[in-house]
Amino acid sequence: MRTVSLWLLIGLWGCGGDAISIDPTDPTNPTNPTNPTNPTNPTNPTDPVGLTDLSWRPHPGVETFAYVSWTQDAPGEVTLEFSVDEGEWMVAPPTAGVVGSNEQLVVGIPYGMQATYRLRSGDTTVDGPDLITIPDPPELLPQGRIETARPDDWLPEGRFLLTSISQVGGGWNSTGPFWAVIFDRRGRPVWTQRTAPGEWTLYAQVSVSGDHILYDQFGSFFGGGGPRIYRSYLDEVIEEIETPGFHHAFVELPDGTLAWASYAHGGGEALVEKAPGQADETILWTCADDWPQGNTGWGCSSNCVFYNEPTDSYLYSFYSNETVVEIDRASGSTMWWAGGVGGGYAFDPPESHFYWQHGVSYTPAGTLLLSTHDYNQPGGRTNFAREYSVDHTNELLTEVWSYNAEAYADTNGDTWRLPNGNTLHTLGSASQVKEVDPDGQTVWHLDFNSTKLMGRSQWIEDLYTLVKP
Repeated sequence: MRTVSLWLLIGLWGCGGDAISIDPTDPTNPTNPTNPTNPTNPTNPTDPVGLTDLSWRPHPGVETFAYVSWTQDAPGEVTLEFSVDEGEWMVAPPTAGVVGSNEQLVVGIPYGMQATYRLRSGDTTVDGPDLITIPDPPELLPQGRIETARPDDWLPEGRFLLTSISQVGGGWNSTGPFWAVIFDRRGRPVWTQRTAPGEWTLYAQVSVSGDHILYDQFGSFFGGGGPRIYRSYLDEVIEEIETPGFHHAFVELPDGTLAWASYAHGGGEALVEKAPGQADETILWTCADDWPQGNTGWGCSSNCVFYNEPTDSYLYSFYSNETVVEIDRASGSTMWWAGGVGGGYAFDPPESHFYWQHGVSYTPAGTLLLSTHDYNQPGGRTNFAREYSVDHTNELLTEVWSYNAEAYADTNGDTWRLPNGNTLHTLGSASQVKEVDPDGQTVWHLDFNSTKLMGRSQWIEDLYTLVKP
């Protein structure tokens, strides 16, 4: 009777009408912890984990990164979303949240911007109480301008651009420091790494494993100042690798071996390799011993190394004699060459001959692609991207595609064929990057309007793949 009377009183107090008995074990009781409509119930599909206490804090080591934290009442998956531009939401990888405190890294917000943020769990969305605020960019970080943007025609996976640029102008006479930098499609920097004063970086790239980046740092063009290559997450350096004689061109092989052009191994210049954990470099090829015409010294200075996995060979490009040579990795022998050194492959048509070439690669179709000067255009000098089929039987490079960049970089540059058939073309000392479609029409154009020196460029789809696990 005592219990019954208590529940009668509760019913009278709560409703102000007829006495109603409410059973605490009744599944329709909103205070019942097993009630599926209870907002703190872990099995509630509309709010399965109970999200509270949202906040954010700056990342202690990377200015453009932040952390969002929250608490939850039950374990379960939570997804962080954040927005810089109205109507556009970026999504972080889902978090397997635990009971109590949780935290998620935020990457991809540009310098000087603010972002709204929210958490999703089941059908529930909980908005952050304030704005994530990223500080202004460093005063001396170069700032570019988007001149062309055609989202329907550019590479959809190309959301962020990894490249490098000198802090001051002057082309190849630029002095350090340089910046390794990642831009978004609006040309806004979202990550930076500056070299030490007087040092350069020109060949930043995503590792073959896809879970970190590699970038070079050297004290002068000819390898002074303890040249090295860094393996690094965007938020923490993994490893620093000594690369004697290195000068701005390197490539990573599928097994993690690094290959670079070196002035420290004799023979004028040498192509060397260093496998993970290897103490000393392996010399594959030297100008003195393996170049077809015996070129050494200044006649053998390179600007690009590209590894071709299907043939286990290297393309090795020399600006000093305007020649590209392909080297068999297993034997270290010269397979063929074309350009300024006599006796190499011919060009069809002859006017497609390349000059001061940069950024040499093979496309997925097996054609040769590069950036080159062209001195015969109306109105003065310009740069082209040229693509050739390679006929080893007839020792001939036949041009199959080209486009006029309508800009002139007196030095440096880079070209890549993209998965959708577009071409990414970096115009080194013209401080420009263009993505063009197969018809040679520009679909994206970032211009720094200067003579700052730009290095290798590469599109990135997801920055979260490059942060520390």
